[in-house]
Amino acid sequence: MFKLSAEASLDGAITVENKFIVEYMPYADGDYVKVYLYGLSLAARKGDADDSIERLARRLDLDEATVSAAIDYWTEQGLMSRLGDDICYFSPRTARPKVKLLDVDTYKEFNRQAQLYIAARQISPGEYNDYYALMEKLHLEWQAMVLIVKYCVDLKGDNVSCPYILAVARNLAEDGYRTADEVGERLDEYGVYYNDLRAVLGAMGKKHIDHEAVQLYKKWRIEYKFQADVILHVAKSVKHITALDEKLTHYYSLCFFSADIIDKYESDRKELYKLAKAINKALGVYYENLDPEIAAYVKPWLSLGFEDKAILAAADYCMKNDMKRLSDLDAVIHDLFERGITSAKQIEDSIHHENRFDKKIEKLLKKLNIKGAVKDVQRAYYINWAEKWEMPDALIDYAASLAADKANPFAYMNAALLAWHNDGITDVKGAKSAAPIATSSSQSPAPTGMVFERYTEEQLNAMATLITEDDD
Repeated sequence: MFKLSAEASLDGAITVENKFIVEYMPYADGDYVKVYLYGLSLAARKGDADDSIERLARRLDLDEATVSAAIDYWTEQGLMSRLGDDICYFSPRTARPKVKLLDVDTYKEFNRQAQLYIAARQISPGEYNDYYALMEKLHLEWQAMVLIVKYCVDLKGDNVSCPYILAVARNLAEDGYRTADEVGERLDEYGVYYNDLRAVLGAMGKKHIDHEAVQLYKKWRIEYKFQADVILHVAKSVKHITALDEKLTHYYSLCFFSADIIDKYESDRKELYKLAKAINKALGVYYENLDPEIAAYVKPWLSLGFEDKAILAAADYCMKNDMKRLSDLDAVIHDLFERGITSAKQIEDSIHHENRFDKKIEKLLKKLNIKGAVKDVQRAYYINWAEKWEMPDALIDYAASLAADKANPFAYMNAALLAWHNDGITDVKGAKSAAPIATSSSQSPAPTGMVFERYTEEQLNAMATLITEDDD
């Protein structure tokens, strides 16, 4: 009777584990695999009519001896156990292969040749057993294992470790190279790149070549199709082979295959990083990873035609107006673009024009007992009063004297000056004799593009005319 161990059964659902497919199935006889899989299905269907070796053999068109040999094979692998007529399946995750007594004569020549190559030390019995076990498990010819030992000694020297040799052998076997001819051809292929790879590692201050480095170099040359001189050129800019692999993989994704194109890309990239850091410094913020910022903001700003200094001037403006997010700076940049301002000189000229009343506004703020720097919303109000409505300084000062004790002094001043403008009043005497000021929203519209001061200062700043200032 076929049955499942507790570890092999999971909620009644029987699956063929990936470990079995990868580590056991490739090396087993096809009939043995058929027996394993059909028996597994029987174990899930308790009491099935075919639940015997005799009936299983008939269903698979095999003789009973072959079925019995298959069960013995899987038992040796630790995936089954046989007790009388009962066959129990074990999970590949917990399988413990039976210890197999190996014929020493089978590996006598391997022992002799391996010891010739590893001449600096005596190979221990335990190390030999590790080699035997791997060859048995992965069905690796001993002649192929000798070639692998020689290859590892050539790479690492006489003192190469057993685990390193086993790792190389395992990688080759799992890639499908198990015979001496297959392994020899593969290792000869690696040897073609040996001298070029040594130069690459030397450029990074490394002396020793290992199998992993050879595999990477083969990938760069054959899969990525980089020329040897380009790989060497890039290697001079890094300190570790992992970093070199990351760079070459990145260049491959961008289709950059020449040293000149790569150098131009890296030079531009350094300038972008330099600009991004300067922008963040101007905003008073810090981001450890600048790549998202460069992709989402810096490159698009430059593509709009902005100079570096113009972007930094916009960042400085944002900082002074407590707008420290990159999204705030992005809004400023796009507003400037719509106004056709993209150079530092244009920004400087715009600032001189927009700030022409700042001295007067500063005196006005002092009268109103308002602390802080001049803000764009205040500039917009003052430009409206002085230029659009042509109000004299004396009349503006008089309006300020009336608004000094008001909760929203600029809104009150705007209402008063608008009322006087509508009544044709242009001097203080006329204002004093005029009717009291009404401050409803219908009588006191804000400047174009503005809203009343009942909004927060941040909202007003966001809606104000955006200007920038050059650092120089």
